[in-house]
Amino acid sequence: MTAHGAKTWVEVSRSAMAQNIASLHTFLNPGVTFCAVIKANAYGCGTREAASIAAECGVHTFAVDSIDEAIIVRSILPRVTIFILGMTVPERLVDVCAIDAIQTVYNPETIVEITKHAHRNNRPARISLKIETGLHRQGANPRGLSALIDAVRAAGNSIIIEGVGAHFACAEEPSDAMNGYQKKHFATAIQTLHDAGYTPPYQHIACSAAAMTDKESQGTMTRFGIAMYGLWSGKNLKRQVVLGCQNIELHPVLSWKTRIAQIKDIPPGATIGYGCTYTANRPLRIAVLPAGYYDGVDRGLSNKGEVLVRGRKCQVLGIVCMNMMMIDVSAVPSVAVDDVVTIIGRDGMHAVTADDIAGILGTINYEVVTRINPLLPRIVV
Repeated sequence: MTAHGAKTWVEVSRSAMAQNIASLHTFLNPGVTFCAVIKANAYGCGTREAASIAAECGVHTFAVDSIDEAIIVRSILPRVTIFILGMTVPERLVDVCAIDAIQTVYNPETIVEITKHAHRNNRPARISLKIETGLHRQGANPRGLSALIDAVRAAGNSIIIEGVGAHFACAEEPSDAMNGYQKKHFATAIQTLHDAGYTPPYQHIACSAAAMTDKESQGTMTRFGIAMYGLWSGKNLKRQVVLGCQNIELHPVLSWKTRIAQIKDIPPGATIGYGCTYTANRPLRIAVLPAGYYDGVDRGLSNKGEVLVRGRKCQVLGIVCMNMMMIDVSAVPSVAVDDVVTIIGRDGMHAVTADDIAGILGTINYEVVTRINPLLPRIVV
């Protein structure tokens, strides 16, 4: 299948995401809210596309990173609950209030600023407090939490604390002592809020890995991100889940494709690409693809990566260019211009996965998929 007029595109499998969501629901304790994390362009799948599919599957709560992502979700899903997990600059808090999103807060100054917009709208602003439990990223420590509570009290009825959240540092390793340490500190923060008269309905620290391996961590809401897209967040996580008597299969949602722009034969001794980093040691047939590092094909795949053409693995030759790359199609029978090339995904008996690419690059599958250019078309299949 080719995307309408596109030379490079991403396909998003509706059925794969639906299967993943159904499988992940089986891990949840009764009454726990399923929150679909669709930040970073929905892990490469497209914010609009992923939100629409998740909503079709009965998901009513979403988490994004930015106000701009939140506006996209609100435009297509006017009644869902939206958490903004990342920072919103002060001048954009007016937009947060306008679309009735729940802003993550860890500074009293944010509460003061968002209260002004709540007054103007004559409607309370909704927030989720972020607690520092050991990751030392976003979040308020115990003294900072006291300052947040004071700011909420000063705001009166203009602020509603809808949530309280934190984030694990070692969720993929359930036996790591850090998890217990963080759960303890999160529970203390919740108790502090309770003692101050606040009981946020959304209490959330669990990500995909934690939800699948530690039911005690699920709170009242679990944030499912990477697993919803059919990827495992750690090399050992699947084994740990299976050992925990949950035989789950996650189905990759994203496929990334392009097409052949040109085919040419080159003689032995010819060099390919910038810097002449590849020299042919035999006659080769190569294909030029209209995809490069601007599109998200990492230069680290130069002379190392593989793609699929007509079910055959084809090596990347030379340095990946800004908008193009070259591959060896010598062993592909009847190869032709405009043939579909799979950068990530399955073709016949072979597959190239985000984990395969991450292994070559020495990184994680998250980075591989989230760095696919968001301007490329996303096609739901």
